Amino acid sequence: MTGRRIAGLRVLQDGGRDDRQGGNLLLLDDTPGREGLLKVYRRRGSATREAFKWFSYRVIERKRGVTGRERCAIERHHLALWRECGFDVPALLPRPLPEGFTADTALWMEYCPGPLLYNFSCEQGVPLAQRRDAVARFARVLGERQALALAREDRGLVMKHATIKHAILFGDRQVGFDLEGAYADSWPMLDALADELAANLRSLLRVSREHERDEMGAAFLEGYGRRDQLAAIADFGIRRGGLNRGVRRWADRRRRHFSEYDTLCWVESRLGG
Repeated sequence: MTGRRIAGLRVLQDGGRDDRQGGNLLLLDDTPGREGLLKVYRRRGSATREAFKWFSYRVIERKRGVTGRERCAIERHHLALWRECGFDVPALLPRPLPEGFTADTALWMEYCPGPLLYNFSCEQGVPLAQRRDAVARFARVLGERQALALAREDRGLVMKHATIKHAILFGDRQVGFDLEGAYADSWPMLDALADELAANLRSLLRVSREHERDEMGAAFLEGYGRRDQLAAIADFGIRRGGLNRGVRRWADRRRRHFSEYDTLCWVESRLGG
């Protein structure tokens, strides 16, 4: 879709309404000197499926971010919040929208091209020391952000659907993206942090080559630091959280060879717990 254009903008992604990418449309203004990314939030699947998912999120899972309007509003809020708190995400751009797009389902943001940390961390053409440094840097910022989320009781500082695929290496920056989902205010903070920590670390361990796995995992833990915080989050994710957490632990272990629960157990073992 490199050559395809909509409203004069180059199509980077057109998920379609039933695509796993969520149906979002990404359009690039590639005019030299004024590059910008227009993200358009579209429905995921049929109207019936969306209604069922909305009910599941709100009533059962206590999460937010199903409809295009909800996801657009959540991401706009999170991008502003994270930047206000000093965490690197694409800047919102105050540009008029092209004809046919509306502010409740579309927003302009800074275009940050570069490799994903997920790919960079296992790139054999890059010295191991550089890859370790990138992972440690990511984990250090994660630890700082999770500490602030705990201190402020602000779930907006926790990434839902976390993975190191959602960090772009853009010049000397590490830019987080895909902040369109959110935990409900009633969601236990340590539960959200356990999900985010485990998902990020699991994605790193999963992509790392076997002979480098311990090395990269150690870089992550060293970068994160905050051993007491790590221990509390891992403990909650492994053995606390009530019935809801217990069911999710069981389901996660049933469908994955190395689950997020296993990842938290790995963290605890490295902390000497």
